[in-house]
Amino acid sequence: MSWWHRIRRIISGGGRESASFVAALLGVLVLAGAALGQGISRTSVEVSDGLTWLGDDQRGEVVQVNPVSGKPQTRLQVSGPDSQLEIAQEDGRLIILNRRTGEITVIDLATLLASGRRQAPPGATSKVLVSNGMVYVVDRTTGTIHMADPLTLADVGQPWQAGQPLADAVVDERGVLWLVDHGGTLRSLDWSDDEERFQERTHRQVTGAGPRTVLVPHDQGVTLIGLDGGVVVRDGTGDDVSSSTDRTDAEVIAAQTAPTDLVPASVPDSSVVVLVVDGQVMRVDVGALGCPKPGRPAVFRDKVYVPCKGSGKVIILDRGGRRGGDDVRTSGGSDPELVFDDGRLFVNVPGSSTGVLVDSDGETRSLTIRSPELPVKDPDRSPPPSVPPPPPPNPNEPTKPPRNPGNNGPTDVNTPPTSASSTPPSTPGGSAPAAPAGVTVREKSRSASAVVVTVSWTAAVSTDPVVGYTVSGSGSFSGGSVSAQSGGTTADLSLPCAGSTFCNSGRLDVSVRASTATQAGAAGMAAFTVTAPNTPPPNTPPPNTPPPNTPPPNTPPPNTPPPTTTTTQPPPPPQLPTAGVVVITGASGTRTNPTRRLTLAPPADWASHNGRCEVVNKTYGFSVGIACNATSATIDVDEGSNALVVRAYAASGAGQVDSAQRNALFTYDECNGKPTCIPRMAPAGAGTAPAGAGGLGLLACAFLLRIGVRRDEEK
Repeated sequence: MSWWHRIRRIISGGGRESASFVAALLGVLVLAGAALGQGISRTSVEVSDGLTWLGDDQRGEVVQVNPVSGKPQTRLQVSGPDSQLEIAQEDGRLIILNRRTGEITVIDLATLLASGRRQAPPGATSKVLVSNGMVYVVDRTTGTIHMADPLTLADVGQPWQAGQPLADAVVDERGVLWLVDHGGTLRSLDWSDDEERFQERTHRQVTGAGPRTVLVPHDQGVTLIGLDGGVVVRDGTGDDVSSSTDRTDAEVIAAQTAPTDLVPASVPDSSVVVLVVDGQVMRVDVGALGCPKPGRPAVFRDKVYVPCKGSGKVIILDRGGRRGGDDVRTSGGSDPELVFDDGRLFVNVPGSSTGVLVDSDGETRSLTIRSPELPVKDPDRSPPPSVPPPPPPNPNEPTKPPRNPGNNGPTDVNTPPTSASSTPPSTPGGSAPAAPAGVTVREKSRSASAVVVTVSWTAAVSTDPVVGYTVSGSGSFSGGSVSAQSGGTTADLSLPCAGSTFCNSGRLDVSVRASTATQAGAAGMAAFTVTAPNTPPPNTPPPNTPPPNTPPPNTPPPNTPPPTTTTTQPPPPPQLPTAGVVVITGASGTRTNPTRRLTLAPPADWASHNGRCEVVNKTYGFSVGIACNATSATIDVDEGSNALVVRAYAASGAGQVDSAQRNALFTYDECNGKPTCIPRMAPAGAGTAPAGAGGLGLLACAFLLRIGVRRDEEK
């Protein structure tokens, strides 16, 4: 939770003294932002990792760049070459849409592994919107919007249908969906956690809006630009206006987001950029500025940056449509595109080895984006084996005998029990395949350079048709991981021997995942130990024998008892209920309520479990202990999307499993039913102000919070 949200929670509760505190706090922060800050206003001040992800369409990669060093740090191969990648990052996840294929991938930034995929129509019809931990998948051709699980991308609840194609759909900073259909109806939608469906907030008919109409979201509300009907409308901002302008039937490319008083859109075929400034519409002939084909514009530092297709540059306009600065030159690759992150503007050129960074003061410097020396990572590689946390003490647990260090046993396949770490959470209404059972590994062949193993498994159970399997193996061999695709239930993996001792005594961890046309399922796992090849016994000379005719020594036969064979049985697997099943069947509580009352329906093996159970908010780490057969529970939630599960622990403490995940959305209620409303968004410039503004704001907060603490102590 950000410091801004913590302050609001501390001072919530009303009262004249609290209101005075809020007014003083906001006054200090607004003055700090006005005096020192520039840039894009943010709804909240979040802690950032300081790194930015950029797309490389030609190679099908996404690259993580450090703006401080100006060098790339991570490369992920997310698709094939010649892609059209669009990237969104929020809440520790990277969501990538490949417009050429329609494939959507979500990457867990903690592990850099793909946690979910789904298929959408290729081309311009699909759109992915991300806000406040929620993911919306839009199909403009069919006029449908789906709520998707942010981890698996499986459908959640009921999709919304317009009944006709959509011209555009966006989401504002408060998480409200805005959409306009081909008939000119502008609507706003909210998501209901309780009913798991979209609810219509507002709708209005906009005369002149049509198939080429575009929407630009703001912190609150949108601006509708319908040049095909010569209409511009601002709605839902609290300061709504309507304007008219000249008509054009050409394609319009609007900014992805903008402040309410400066909204740009490009008309590439007319060499024109349209600016909506304080509700007034002006047209700028950017062809006269050397930009005959403008691309998608962006607002940064109260100026409009316009990438010029085919010209290798970005031009800058001020609020009056005049040249607002020197052109930003690019080199190589395809057309430049603009990316915002952490108060900076990145000029990315997909396919080029370099890009340009525009700092908050407007200064530019070059970035290295492509580095052949940096290895490419596969997001579908097998995750490293996870070490479970130490179990809680159990005074009734008997003392276990020590393991026999000399009992190596035969080399065989050891299939670990399925746990929460190998089974991604399933979502009610989703169709992810189950983990393939019976995963076995055996050595097929061996040479001086490689060992080949055959992996076999039982077909996965799935409600949707399985289109194939991905088999991955990881170990201490060169490269660390290998993978193969299979349409059946077997696959071979070739493991290199050079440069390591893996082929003599290495451990191979294998995972098998089934995939449908829309998503990948849970992993079936196994472990295999590679042993050294059999070698013939050494040529040992015969022992010394006595000369002939020598009587044998008079030695009585030894009284040797027969050898005793001791077999050590492995400990039984921990007794745990089935992972990934639905236990949470309902969640009640309004979107602005910081707690959720959960309705539970544990299956028989969960209700009779002899270990302990708890409800866990995985997003924020909250947990509440419950009886395993409980039918209700209450858990705290916090800003954005909260991932809730029921977790069961083995009675011995040596394992745990999670139920299916249920998401709950929470948004702070800034009004709290009072006639005067404290704005939800942080003061302008707080998210992007230089160090001086941020330091002053934080010092002011600390000072005012200390005053509040002293008042409480005096009371």
